[in-house]
Amino acid sequence: MLSFNQFITEKVLNIGFNSDHEKFREQHRDQIHDIIQRSYSNVDGGYGGLGSGTPEESNQIHKDISNLNIKAVKRGGKITAVNMYKDQFGRKSVATGHDGTPQGKSDWKQVASEDITRTDRHVWGEVSGGSEAAKKKLGAKEIPYEKVGQLTGKQTQRVGDSNRYVRDIGGEPHEKVAIGNPKYEG
Repeated sequence: MLSFNQFITEKVLNIGFNSDHEKFREQHRDQIHDIIQRSYSNVDGGYGGLGSGTPEESNQIHKDISNLNIKAVKRGGKITAVNMYKDQFGRKSVATGHDGTPQGKSDWKQVASEDITRTDRHVWGEVSGGSEAAKKKLGAKEIPYEKVGQLTGKQTQRVGDSNRYVRDIGGEPHEKVAIGNPKYEG
């Protein structure tokens, strides 16, 4: 078995973070798209609330592949796991998924674990459903609701006295919770 450092060095593509990996953005575009689309196929409203499997959803995924930083695991020429980030109070994780294979699930878990344990990278995100459960199982901590407005810049409605909130995504209300380790300004 590879050590974590060997895994990172040999298998993880840091597209957008490492200029030497930029060539992989186009080389693996279709695989990254398919993993993200598959990952959001069971999410109410699909990716970005644009409707699962719609041309609008597909176009937005491609746009995000073009513009966001991407961490992807490559094995045998195929992408098995993906996480996409935008620069917002550190690295905001905006999309994540794996290819559905046991290896893809394991690769996703390693990438997610690194995001959670490497607090110096300031990775955070808004989660719900399976992604929330998986990341919390790996040790991700909830961000206090009082910080959500500053982090997201979005109107939210708190759920009870919890850290959970509802906000519009694609014109529809979605319940989320912010988790991780953002880099607060000020």
